[in-house]
Amino acid sequence: MDVAGSDAARIDAKRPAPQFCYSGDVRIAVYCQGQPSKPNIVLVHGYPDNNSVWDLLVDYLVDDFYIIRYDVRGAGLSSAPSSRSGYSLALLQADLAAVTAQFCSRPQFHLVGHDWGSVQSWESVCSPNSQHNILSYTSISGPCLDHVGYWFRQCWGESGSTKLVIHQIFRSWYIWFFHIPLLAPMLWRVALGRNWRRLMRFVEGVNIDEHALVTSAQRKRDGVNGIELYRANCLPRFRAPQLRSSVVPVQLIIPAKDRFLGANLYDGLSQWAPNLCTRHVEGGHWLPLSRPKELARLVADFITDGAFHTDSAIART
Repeated sequence: MDVAGSDAARIDAKRPAPQFCYSGDVRIAVYCQGQPSKPNIVLVHGYPDNNSVWDLLVDYLVDDFYIIRYDVRGAGLSSAPSSRSGYSLALLQADLAAVTAQFCSRPQFHLVGHDWGSVQSWESVCSPNSQHNILSYTSISGPCLDHVGYWFRQCWGESGSTKLVIHQIFRSWYIWFFHIPLLAPMLWRVALGRNWRRLMRFVEGVNIDEHALVTSAQRKRDGVNGIELYRANCLPRFRAPQLRSSVVPVQLIIPAKDRFLGANLYDGLSQWAPNLCTRHVEGGHWLPLSRPKELARLVADFITDGAFHTDSAIART
């Protein structure tokens, strides 16, 4: 997808100035757009992105909703924790609570997460203390780590399903790679940071103007910091998953061409999230960049039509 220079300039002009709040000792950069009188949507980005990954999507939603998005800890203009433990899911959940408490104009909000933004948002969606504040949750390419842990166990013990686990382990090669000391940060500093746009074009087929993506220096910093998300959370949750369920209406969006997460990974999700609506869409992992208009329609329809009461609705766009 190509974004013309005029479109990029228009998005640049609309991008709000950051505001800040604190979650513990971490300063979080927050960006608000739209009319506060309208329903609130909170957007949580993934790795190795920052809030700018939502620019194109926000452009389609901002007339009808009040949009709150933020740079997760260690990314964008947010500060980084001083240790790996500072990237725990519990603290990421606390970040969302801090942002929504200060910047949401209503006590309840709709939540949308992509990639690691979705992974960490499950922590709030499944928390008895916070899920009552969440009117709906749209999860894009980011499963709950506890659900994945149980999925591994279930498939490994079933005849004919072991190969699904092995296949997913190979698809998620980056998780294991990120646990290699020194190598992954060095690769970000030497090559990935400066070549990320080329990789996105080659791997995802996404080709957008540089105004809609962050600078290579920022990408390098975000990529290095975000490695700790995987190191702090993945293996502990895979080894000892917790029972995590939610009554929040959930829209699960599964890209048909996601290179990193297989659709089988979400099998059985309805046992944890009974108010589940599943959407299969064409496109790769980075739907906010490759198909923002279609994604915005799914988010808006889910919120306005109450489609979350459908157990398994399939939409191909």
